[in-house]
Amino acid sequence: MTGAALAGIRVVELGQMVAAPYCAKLLADYGADVVKVEPRGSGDRARHWGPFPDDVAHIEKSGLFHFLNTGKRSVALDVGTAADRERFVALVAGADVLVEGNSPAWMRSVGLDYATLAEVNPDLVMISITPFGQDGPYADWTGYDLNAFHLSAAGHRYCGRRGEAPLEHGTFSADFYGATVAAAWGLAATVGRETAGGGQHLDVSVSEAVAATFVGGQNIGGLAQDGRFDRRTGVGMGLNAPAAIMPCKDGFVWMIVLETGQWRGLREAMGDPEWAQLDMFDDMYVRGENKDLIYPLVESWTMQHTKTEIMERCQAAGCPITAVFTVAEALEHPHLRDRGYVVELDHSELGRFRDLGAPFHLPACPGGPARAAPLLGEHDDIVAGDAGWDPGSPRTPLRISGRGAATSDVSVKPAPLDGVRVANFGWVWAGPMVGQTLAFLGADVYKVESRARIDMARTIPPFAEGVRDPNRCLSQHAGWAGNGSVTLNLRSAEGIELARRFVSECDVVIENFGPGVMDKLGLGYDVLSEDNPGLVMFSMPAAGLTGPLSGLRTYGLSLASLTGLDSITGYAGEGPLAMENAYCDPFNGIMGAYSIVVALRHRENSGEGQHIDYSQQEAVMQMVGPAVMDYVLNGRVAGPLGNRHPLAMAAPHGVFPCAGDDNWIAIACTTDDEWQALVAAMGDPAWAQAPELADLASRGAGIEDLHARIGEWTAAFDHRDLAADLQAAGVAATPVLSVGELLEDPQYRHRETFVTLEHPLGFESTIYGAYVKTSRSDARVRLGPVLGCDNDFVFRELLGIPEQRYEELVAGEVIY
Repeated sequence: MTGAALAGIRVVELGQMVAAPYCAKLLADYGADVVKVEPRGSGDRARHWGPFPDDVAHIEKSGLFHFLNTGKRSVALDVGTAADRERFVALVAGADVLVEGNSPAWMRSVGLDYATLAEVNPDLVMISITPFGQDGPYADWTGYDLNAFHLSAAGHRYCGRRGEAPLEHGTFSADFYGATVAAAWGLAATVGRETAGGGQHLDVSVSEAVAATFVGGQNIGGLAQDGRFDRRTGVGMGLNAPAAIMPCKDGFVWMIVLETGQWRGLREAMGDPEWAQLDMFDDMYVRGENKDLIYPLVESWTMQHTKTEIMERCQAAGCPITAVFTVAEALEHPHLRDRGYVVELDHSELGRFRDLGAPFHLPACPGGPARAAPLLGEHDDIVAGDAGWDPGSPRTPLRISGRGAATSDVSVKPAPLDGVRVANFGWVWAGPMVGQTLAFLGADVYKVESRARIDMARTIPPFAEGVRDPNRCLSQHAGWAGNGSVTLNLRSAEGIELARRFVSECDVVIENFGPGVMDKLGLGYDVLSEDNPGLVMFSMPAAGLTGPLSGLRTYGLSLASLTGLDSITGYAGEGPLAMENAYCDPFNGIMGAYSIVVALRHRENSGEGQHIDYSQQEAVMQMVGPAVMDYVLNGRVAGPLGNRHPLAMAAPHGVFPCAGDDNWIAIACTTDDEWQALVAAMGDPAWAQAPELADLASRGAGIEDLHARIGEWTAAFDHRDLAADLQAAGVAATPVLSVGELLEDPQYRHRETFVTLEHPLGFESTIYGAYVKTSRSDARVRLGPVLGCDNDFVFRELLGIPEQRYEELVAGEVIY
């Protein structure tokens, strides 16, 4: 991809299935030269997982493999042999990046650990993506996506009904999440290699990433302070109504109404029925207290209308209600066609097929799949010497220049994005998460906010020491960690002018308002780039800046309804069940940071800024890629699966009850050997010897009965003890953690996932720390900011406003 943002960056991938391949795909789709190393003969296990056209297995026709490996080259090597290990090391010697997803013990056993490879290539950025991380008591545990997800407490806290198994989405959502984290942090470490001082090892634990940023962000502070924690309710938001997925005439709609104006908009859309006119229902908490009354009445209306009718009528009335699209409805919607999100690729074995395009739009350096996934060993000539990488050739200079200054504090290690300055107009969770990711990587990020309209995220309990104050919101301390704060009243002309002056001194602007809001404020890209031609502006509306759905309003909770993700989440054989918090928000925050680093790399090469059109819908829909490929290849439309394997390639694959109140264990067997290990651990019961359980396909056909039998056995054991025993037997098993277990879990304690910091107001607050472990640079972690804590620096030092004028602006509530 000549001229692509990441052209010239050389990547070796040694990973299988989902997490490592998706991380490397994100690099390949924006121009990096990715060489995928696969086992000789069998190739990546994803080649055997399907979905296959007409369900006929073929090593070159797996939909999952094709989705995850666009734009790569394939080399077949058995790195466990001396000759092939030598060839692999030669590849790595000439690479900038190694992405790998193998167990730490295996990498050491074949002599491919970081210490060994760094001797060959000191500039190497090695990205290791595993379920549990490189160190700690679980480091060498066997694990899959299901295990990582449920070890994070995400299911126990946010998805499923009380008394029934906690749920994951019906896809590899933990692996996609961890891969995105790896891509964002890994690319920054790569393109900021010179700034940071050289290569380094990035240790990405999939479970830790989800536990920290999704679960920990809004739960860990309250747990640490008050010892209290919540569990799933089986409803979208238990304290409000309506705030859940509800049935309608032709499917389902995400009914979410929080603010008074939104409730009145819903009343208007429903024809303002008499029961809804009670003034007390203007309060969301009062509606929540009366949800048993409200839900049946609202449902009597939704069942009379289609999902599209309801969405259009409610959106027009200012109410952010959305249709729950099936995978097919999402893929075929005219909005995605108009935006060019769905692409067509050609492959010598699979033929012509549709695929999902780039997760975000970069107008100056478009990305996305440029060519289909490779045949196994298609590019073996690379290691035969005909088209190899020359380890001695000059390396591409890798640094990011910024308008700020690198830290002069010699006690602070250099970080990849040192000197990059960011104005963050983002609000609530997703926008601040973009800024947080950049800040953890060294950027100076300043949240632009105002006391004139306090950000909703500052108003959510619990509060430090129980004192309701916008500077004491415990979830804000975590979710906004790394951001600074300046206060500007953007309702005033002087406030807008100061915002423009500030942006002129920045490299990046972040905003997640609706389309056109920044333009109406006089802060659109055309205006801001006049003052600052190299500016990278990042806009993240729900469905992008253009297209039929571009004006759609959503919350992070309901955004997934537009992607097909909600439609495949729930108990098998039932309708969709909502995830009770916005998995999309931190995911989009981290993917958004990745898009900004790509754009900064392009600017470093060309001097050109650009306006990133980041459709949250399109980015999140990447997680639905496996189900999309089944629809494309076979016309099947996926539905809720419970905790079953998304491609039916594991049995058992589920969450099973254990002794005690709401205790569970996640168990996955993807091979017959793993199944036999589980059978032996259960004491070789007679029922497990049945011929119909001998192979994976047969076990999958009777998976309900199989899961019931296993559940009868697990119910007698402690979930932690049983997981440890099964791991010792070679079975992928993990306790399904509750929020209440996160702070005491030995793996998270060992890795210092959660840290307690002193707040400037004099109290302590517990948040997540560096959820990616880096060997050279340290993450810049600080609590979410006090309102206006950086006003003096930004307005007086950076912009040079005289003291008297500064005081006048404060008194006039412009800096406010």
